[in-house]
Amino acid sequence: MAVKRLIYFPQDEALLRRKSGRVANLKNKRLKRLIQDLKDTLESQRGAAIAAPQIGVRKRVAIAKFGQNDDAEEEPMLALINPEIIEAGEPETGFDGCLSIPDIYTWDTPRPSWIRFRATGEDGSEITRRVEGMDARVLHHEIDHLDGILFLDRLQDPNELYTPVEGEDGKTKMVRLADFGRRS
Repeated sequence: MAVKRLIYFPQDEALLRRKSGRVANLKNKRLKRLIQDLKDTLESQRGAAIAAPQIGVRKRVAIAKFGQNDDAEEEPMLALINPEIIEAGEPETGFDGCLSIPDIYTWDTPRPSWIRFRATGEDGSEITRRVEGMDARVLHHEIDHLDGILFLDRLQDPNELYTPVEGEDGKTKMVRLADFGRRS
């Protein structure tokens, strides 16, 4: 198991802001190793997906665990090589967070309500699929990573960022970053 170090914002922001290049050779050992590294890294995290730039590799490869909608069963990890959006629904605001920006969340990021996409699977087969709801949000988020875009860039209101904080009662609550550290 080769868990890679995640690229964390802000010290590595420039690395996350570069556009990733297409994968041309689908039959090489480096691609197989990259896919396995991404799977191992995602397995060690609390997340639904990860893109190659998050471990310092500027290639258009992402791993997603679809089945994130409330009524769905989580699916096995799926490698997506050179994913592209073919069609997308109207944007809806909702939850977003990122493994590379730990403990910062929002419910204010606009993303498509559904996406029809095309990608190549790790076995070389073409994947064409439509995903909705949270699965569409997850996929859009990862394709953004491949294009050098962070969820912070899509916020409608930067004051709508939250972080988990343990309260005096020992329970964790979400506190707006804009209010964090203010004295009552």
